Amino acid sequence: MSGEEYPKEPPADVPAEHRERARELQLQLLVLEARLESANFEDEEAYRRAINERRAELAALRDGDG
Repeated sequence: MSGEEYPKEPPADVPAEHRERARELQLQLLVLEARLESANFEDEEAYRRAINERRAELAALRDGDG
């Protein structure tokens, strides 16, 4: 998601009932990825873990498991 514009729409492959949460996750990922780029060494792992958690939740929403 790095380098992309602000996500105005949730992913098209997310069921309608999960689109608002998917959009929230997209925004969180955008912020976390930006923070990771400027994070100090001690904080990098925490940002990576948070990014991975949100990507996993977004993938679950896409699969209908959310």
